[in-house]
Amino acid sequence: MMVKKALAILFGLLMVAMSVSFTGVSAATSNIVILVSDNAADKGIAEYLANVTGAVIVTTTWGVYDPNVTAEIMSYAPDEVIIIGGPDAVVEEYVTDLQELGISVERWGGENRYETNLIAMTQAPVKFGLKFNGSVMVAGNDSMAIQNAIRIAVQNRAIILYINKTTNITLLMERFQIRNMTMVHTNASEMTMELVRKQLKECNCTAEEVQVNVTKETVLQLMIQVRERLLAIEKIANATNTTQLMEQVRVMEMAMEKANQALQAGNYTYAYQLMLELQVQTQFSLKAANGEMRIAIKNSEKVALERELAKLEAQIKVMEKAGLDMAQLNQLMEQFKIAIKNSQYDVARQLMDQIKSMIQEAYKNNREVIRNVPKERPRRP
Repeated sequence: MMVKKALAILFGLLMVAMSVSFTGVSAATSNIVILVSDNAADKGIAEYLANVTGAVIVTTTWGVYDPNVTAEIMSYAPDEVIIIGGPDAVVEEYVTDLQELGISVERWGGENRYETNLIAMTQAPVKFGLKFNGSVMVAGNDSMAIQNAIRIAVQNRAIILYINKTTNITLLMERFQIRNMTMVHTNASEMTMELVRKQLKECNCTAEEVQVNVTKETVLQLMIQVRERLLAIEKIANATNTTQLMEQVRVMEMAMEKANQALQAGNYTYAYQLMLELQVQTQFSLKAANGEMRIAIKNSEKVALERELAKLEAQIKVMEKAGLDMAQLNQLMEQFKIAIKNSQYDVARQLMDQIKSMIQEAYKNNREVIRNVPKERPRRP
């Protein structure tokens, strides 16, 4: 596809711009995993909490179920998983997977990123004993501004709050007892910040402002994310034979090429705005794609069993990596595969239930072993 070729030579440049990290504060949260989508706003909250508590972040593509994500969480053998985001962003299939493994799950998610933000910032002090010092406000749809706002919030232990054109700043300040405020924005969110300034003037309040310049690397970062989402949509479209999804991918690729042309011409702000719009568009398509996949699973026992097969394979690999003997389970998995191939679905389901039960028992009895397997700590932006 055109977007793959246009971006291939550019992605290498991005790695230079992603080397900044924070040192998290170790707390009694090392056995907590935060599961979040790649939505910039929700992930920003997760990054903030991870940096100030020491919790681990696991990321999933917005609106998509990936059995490898469950396996990654499993590899940390957490006592608890906190999900940041609603069920459209982090789908309920993950909750089912984790509960089957006996892992406690708590979701901090609302109808949109703004509600999720308020829920998380209300729950975090209770859960982690955090005390906020000041506040950082940023437009919830401005990805680059959010990244910079998170850095400032971590450095100052300030509360991070997402705003839009309809936010009542006075009520927000009263709710969280805000006295010191920093506003972070790019040119893309200037109109939102102008409305904030107007409200601050009316209440005789002041705020420090941080202007963030859009860079080529920022646009490339968004292009990588959008490209991954388009590939996810395309994969589901092929699996479900949904022509409408394929057409949406084609249209979004054309828009992405337009953004790439603006980027090459040096018009970084315009390219950035186009990519922010594409972020939203991909979420609508991912939600539709997930709906199509659920229909396919409901209507086809083979598709449903193949998804379970992929999940169980990923989980067994985690335990094999921990040095556990999975020979018996692998034998049953081979029988499971053959049963699916031969359309012996009753036999396949019996085998699946047996395998699940054995995995759950092995996981329960060997959590410390799995937890202590050396892992490459994920780098935090």
